Amino acid sequence: MLKTERLILRRREDSGAENLHEYAGDPDAGPIAGCPASVAAVLGGRTGKMDGLGKSGAQVLLFDDYVLKIRPADDWDTMDVRILQWLSGKVPVPRVAAHEVQDGMDWLLMTRIRGTELCKPEIMNNAALLLDCMAEALHALWSVPVEECPFERTVGDNLAHAEAAIRAGRFDPSDCEPETFGPDGFENPTALLDWLKRNVPRQDRVVTHGDFCLPNLFTDGKQFTGFIDVGNVGAGDRWMDLALGWRSLKHNSDGHYGKIYPNINPDDLFRAAGVPKDEEKLRYYILLDELN
Repeated sequence: MLKTERLILRRREDSGAENLHEYAGDPDAGPIAGCPASVAAVLGGRTGKMDGLGKSGAQVLLFDDYVLKIRPADDWDTMDVRILQWLSGKVPVPRVAAHEVQDGMDWLLMTRIRGTELCKPEIMNNAALLLDCMAEALHALWSVPVEECPFERTVGDNLAHAEAAIRAGRFDPSDCEPETFGPDGFENPTALLDWLKRNVPRQDRVVTHGDFCLPNLFTDGKQFTGFIDVGNVGAGDRWMDLALGWRSLKHNSDGHYGKIYPNINPDDLFRAAGVPKDEEKLRYYILLDELN
């Protein structure tokens, strides 16, 4: 059975900086509370650490060879089981080792991707490797025939999801860019939503990741090794990933997360990917992501 001998709560920003806090784990606590039998059977006696890098709200436990993601069962946020199975053999992604929905919670156990996140300092200090890996990741997705993709992540899908959250009072603007709302931005989320609806750009459809940021991309120090957090993968505009990748590069290099990497110019992503910069699409998809 899985023992929670000592879990470390790791609250990390994109940049890879780590603040470690002890989790009040009990060496004799036994299995993770409520852990389905199918998941426990694979984990056996392994111990893990709680990881706080992502912002999805899921509880993530890291093991030497597996990752366990626990979150409320929700079709929008937990499609990644089907997506992982479809992507297998097409692009490098984790393998689903066990999956079960129990008592309203979704338990997903996956194999760990080889390598380290692109946001780690040793990668950020190697701009050539960083950009090559991002470009390789983009082209891996773009090489998958979009007509074969059974998942849609269109602008319309994202707008509908955002509108539902706003109307239900679930939208939280605290994680938005400071200039998005206020005197020099939009009056409120509804005003932004209306602008996004009126200004939908022409679509350049490819298979997109949907959350193309540095912590979701891995390298072994030589080349790109895989994606994680694929729950938003689907047929969409190429510029969704380009925009989020550009923003992630900017935030990870300009001190937003505490460290400055002067050797990185976010605009170099477009050169590496072989796509001319489009200011209008860049702005549109960053603003669209503010509401999702």
